[in-house]
Amino acid sequence: MTDITLKMIVFQAAFSFVGSWGYSIICNAPRRELLYSGINGFLSWFVYMLVFSYTESATTATLIATMAITATARFLSYHRQEPSILYQIPGVLSLVPGAAVYNTMQAAIKGNILSTYSNALTGFKLSGAIAIGSLIILVLPYKAFEIFPRFGKKKQNN
Repeated sequence: MTDITLKMIVFQAAFSFVGSWGYSIICNAPRRELLYSGINGFLSWFVYMLVFSYTESATTATLIATMAITATARFLSYHRQEPSILYQIPGVLSLVPGAAVYNTMQAAIKGNILSTYSNALTGFKLSGAIAIGSLIILVLPYKAFEIFPRFGKKKQNN
């Protein structure tokens, strides 16, 4: 286990909340859904750091965090009657392996072949973990997220 404290995890997750919330504003998400998009961003980084502090594997942490945010997005989608992508994309935003892609390009420009392959492999593993984590939850039937009675807004029957 690394020297990551719960206080540090919550602090970093709070910035993930702000980033996801801001992304949702820029993408014109409905105002009433901004809080939920931000909460999913908070959850993604919180779960990622919590799992990473125990496993020290970025791939495993990304897989589990993606499964958590996809399940939350499906749950919110069912209960808020909005598309799940409204909650999933802001949540997965902080897990995207941008640093691995940047390091791959930097090593390629410097001509360091071994580092280029290593960073590219890391980027592919993290991207694959995001895809597989999403897929595992998305294949579950929609009724699986009917755990509690619906809350939030009601759709009008026309």
